[in-house]
Amino acid sequence: MKSVKFDITIGDIKKHQWSIAASVIVVMAMTMVYLTLISPITDRKNMLIAKIGHQQKLISEYGQKLGRSKVIKENLAKHEGALRKMQKKLFRGTDPYQLAASLGDLLSSKSNPDAPKLDIKTYQVLTSKEHGLYEEVHMRFNLMTDIYGLHYFLTRVKNSEFAIQVKEINIQKIQRVKGPDLIVNVILAALMEKAKKS
Repeated sequence: MKSVKFDITIGDIKKHQWSIAASVIVVMAMTMVYLTLISPITDRKNMLIAKIGHQQKLISEYGQKLGRSKVIKENLAKHEGALRKMQKKLFRGTDPYQLAASLGDLLSSKSNPDAPKLDIKTYQVLTSKEHGLYEEVHMRFNLMTDIYGLHYFLTRVKNSEFAIQVKEINIQKIQRVKGPDLIVNVILAALMEKAKKS
């Protein structure tokens, strides 16, 4: 391979000085155009590409969150229906003793002349536990009845529109010629709206 040799003399430079000066001016002008116009556009383009990438990432994340929120919203709608049903089963009242008195009236046979003999002798509030929006109240009722009255009482508990559950029952048979021959001790749990604090 042959090496190329450049022999440039001062005379050549003087002879082409205007061409060299014009070339230097063109190169400097192009550098200025690049630095003032093209470089900022390139920087701006790179910045916009990075910003678009960031926005696309955010859109993707929000899309995922939106998908999860739809599932949460559907679950809330399901639970809201169950909560409304539950609220309808709660006793309205201000305190557990009022609940016990109302429950005694509701379950007794006083209001139904055709019902078997069922006397609620005493009632007592045992405990009251708060669970968020409602209270669970445990009450003891002492009844004097017969087998038909007991069946009537338990049927009233089972078919009640309110949330009532038998937690414990103790039945004692007594010897009697006439009238009620069962002494029943029953512990009921009922749900009551939590009293609003003023």
